[in-house]
Amino acid sequence: MTENLENTGWIEVNTGDRELGCGREYDIPISIKNTHAGKRKFKISINETLTQRDAGIEWMVSMVNGKTSTVSFSTDDTKPVEETVDIDGDSIKRVLLKVTTPRGGFDGDTCELNVTVSSEDDLNRQSYNLKFTLRPVIIAVKTTVGNEFQVSLDLSNRSLKNKDERKLPQDVPQEVISIMSSRDLKGYVFVETMHPDLVEAIAKGIRGFKGIVEGSISFSEIEHYLTPKPAVTGLDLGAFVELIDGPFKGEKAKIMSIDQNKEEVTVQLIESMVPIPVTVRAEAIRVLDKR
Repeated sequence: MTENLENTGWIEVNTGDRELGCGREYDIPISIKNTHAGKRKFKISINETLTQRDAGIEWMVSMVNGKTSTVSFSTDDTKPVEETVDIDGDSIKRVLLKVTTPRGGFDGDTCELNVTVSSEDDLNRQSYNLKFTLRPVIIAVKTTVGNEFQVSLDLSNRSLKNKDERKLPQDVPQEVISIMSSRDLKGYVFVETMHPDLVEAIAKGIRGFKGIVEGSISFSEIEHYLTPKPAVTGLDLGAFVELIDGPFKGEKAKIMSIDQNKEEVTVQLIESMVPIPVTVRAEAIRVLDKR
């Protein structure tokens, strides 16, 4: 997302390209200064150009200036938006332009707004192009602890079934683009989607599903979950463990040494008549106690 604050001396606005998820609002403040001594009228005009796969999908633009004027538009039904403001001499008026993306769309759909601000006497005139591109968002789904993977699997299957029932073309992606379930995070899974509102409807009734966390998540916030921790992380010499895999499954043992490179531990079986050292994979043990 690139933004540039442009200030001509009488008008200030953030321009640039923006990438947004569906069902989101974006605010663009516009400051207009009447540099003359007398009161003057200024007109704000907006024209839209949409490039999207579904011509019927609607966007919304609002202008807030004491009252709110809202216009919805689609590829099949574009309409200009106009607002006139009175500004006293040597004063500044701030108008808020609000863009609301559609509740669902396709990755790469774009909306371009041509915004023109002009004084009634036409001594001041300035135009800006603002571009908005739809991108997938990442949302957090709450689950019961221990059901993270199963909820992920059921949600993926439900999304595919939903697509089949709606008889969508094969090149149309599922509502759920990808799901990440991390063993290091209990009670949550992450879902990448173009339609966050529909995910909750698809997930309704799935065992272990507890709802959607409000808002979206940046990739940088969950990136560290993509790098698995070494299996020996958190293991200490002298810790008491239970073997949960292999020929000694169920036996209690004590950690005698840890091989970080091989991710293996050597344990001593404590319930054996003769203490026996055994080397096992770190994933094959469960910590019982640390001393």
